Amino acid sequence: MNNKKNHKKTSAEQNKALLKELLPLMKAFGLWIVLVVIVAWDYTNNRWFSMFFVDMTTYISHVMAKVMFIPSKIVGDGQSMVTTLVVNYKTIVINHYPMIVEIECSAYHAYIAMIALVIFSAWSVKQKLIGGAALFGLLALINSFRIVMLGLIGRLYPQIFNVMHDYVWNILLVIIIWALWELANRKINKINAALV
Repeated sequence: MNNKKNHKKTSAEQNKALLKELLPLMKAFGLWIVLVVIVAWDYTNNRWFSMFFVDMTTYISHVMAKVMFIPSKIVGDGQSMVTTLVVNYKTIVINHYPMIVEIECSAYHAYIAMIALVIFSAWSVKQKLIGGAALFGLLALINSFRIVMLGLIGRLYPQIFNVMHDYVWNILLVIIIWALWELANRKINKINAALV
């Protein structure tokens, strides 16, 4: 009888500890949804904040291609039809393959997810600012590398471009976001534990 009480108490404590560990992730997910809605609203109305992600991705991809000695240029505006919206984008040509980096291609979902994870991490404010900036920068470089690789694939292997764009890179991006945050979280928690 006493053993049953101890087991129930231990199980309740484990559930409480699990909830305490998952609560920041649930809050981050909630914030991610709110921020995605804000960006979507901006995209359909003002296009100020949402186009920041598009332009940032386009220009970083252009510079990265140049650094990698891959021909790249940004040419005049291109247009894309998104549901009932007509949106003007810059056209980026990587390895002589023209592409338009649209809002979805900018990986804004990934940036927002990373921001939400950092905000609800058990880090100090300084660690959130420095770690968050580093993670955001790394994610920007990885996403731009993705765009450069898609330009190469589009030119050399156009038959697999859509599979790489729609499936492979989307899955990899989710894994990359989680891995970057997890590595940063472990390192910062280790530093914080050493300071105590």
